[in-house]
Amino acid sequence: MNGPEAPNVRRAALEPTVEAVRGLFSRRSLWQAWLEVESALARAQASLGMIPAAAAQEIARKATLAAIDEEALARDIARTRAPIVSLVRALAGACADDAGGYVHWGATTQNVTQSGRILQLRTAHEALMQRLGGIFERLAALADESADMLVAGRTNRRHALPITFGFKVAAWIEEFLRHEERLAGVEHRAFALLWGGAIGAMHSFGAAGPELNRELARLLGLEAATVPSRAATDHIAEYVLLLALFGSTCSKIAAELYTLMSDEIAEVREDLGDEVVGSSTMPQKVNSKVAVAVIALGARLRAQATLALEATQASHEGDAAHNLMVSALIEEAVPLGFEIAARMEELLSCLRLEPGHMLRNLALSGELIAAENAMMLLAPSMGRAAAPHVVHDGARASATTGESLADILLRDPAVRACVAPEVLRRALDPRHYTGLSEPLARQCAQLARDAAGRCRRPAVRPGK
Repeated sequence: MNGPEAPNVRRAALEPTVEAVRGLFSRRSLWQAWLEVESALARAQASLGMIPAAAAQEIARKATLAAIDEEALARDIARTRAPIVSLVRALAGACADDAGGYVHWGATTQNVTQSGRILQLRTAHEALMQRLGGIFERLAALADESADMLVAGRTNRRHALPITFGFKVAAWIEEFLRHEERLAGVEHRAFALLWGGAIGAMHSFGAAGPELNRELARLLGLEAATVPSRAATDHIAEYVLLLALFGSTCSKIAAELYTLMSDEIAEVREDLGDEVVGSSTMPQKVNSKVAVAVIALGARLRAQATLALEATQASHEGDAAHNLMVSALIEEAVPLGFEIAARMEELLSCLRLEPGHMLRNLALSGELIAAENAMMLLAPSMGRAAAPHVVHDGARASATTGESLADILLRDPAVRACVAPEVLRRALDPRHYTGLSEPLARQCAQLARDAAGRCRRPAVRPGK
């Protein structure tokens, strides 16, 4: 049953660069993907006895742009406005003997166009996972570097509790781990072959239709759909929505770092070298170049979510308008998803931490940032209701007068009866109240290293 495979069906891994992924969605690359589908179709049909084996071999040999006049193909597409019709005509003309008569046997345009797009999508996805591996490597190093680096934790944009910067990174790592799980989990749904002839019910293939679908899927390294409905676009929409969600995490982190780069905070900075110019008119400025790019890319990627959902609304058993939406989605969202991953990796690579500025900012709150610790220290003796009241009043007085919170609290006989002065003062030292920040940072650094290894492994495709 399994015929020989043409070498062009198993694509080599794409170089994980922005330029390579953009090039993947060029006109020429798309045409080659369609030819790969036509080649695999012929070989699958030959293995099932649907067309002569010699014809399939000739089609497979000629299913390359090197065998076709690309300019003539472009002119024919401009005339027919039916790219697959023109492509099939060109491939058939390139084949010797009667092999050309078996090109595109029983297939319909949408079978080929969507299958070619899925091949592009899968190739780009594999490059994206490589980049995600790089993100994990950078995050692991950053978490280890800053596991015990004291910084003010902020909620509602105000000082909340002392943490370490590594804890902040640990939270980012766990969010990216969820994205890794989502992107790996969607593969068997998104990279699916919908091959069922003109309407999806395999009319032209008859009883051999399901087996043809499975064999063609095997040759292309895709999953075979049981019901290859032309109206089914939810799997593509799901993938785009996952890209948008992934991009949302990237832009959220970039936006926080962008804020932390401000002169008033200055806890991090981008190090892009001395030759980078911040402003053409203000020579002292060193503006963000990478964080702002991630923020902008994230907004553009999130904007694709609406179109992704709209593309699921195909009518009846097929709808060309929604097919065009799907094609546009893949062409726009997938390169954006890869680019934001590449820029995120770059941002983490050029990020430099400023622990001195972190301590300076932390000192703005003094002991107040550890007030919760004093409350928890006093509560067992003073009671759950009284302790917050006492510390709250003390914190207000400290913020107003600038006096030490410990000194204010220790003037209260009830406080002195509960705790020794040196114990209270230690409790109000932010250095001694970072919770599990450091061990969580170390733990997540290892999880990120493990994830990097998973993302960097070669993809295992159906049929391999």
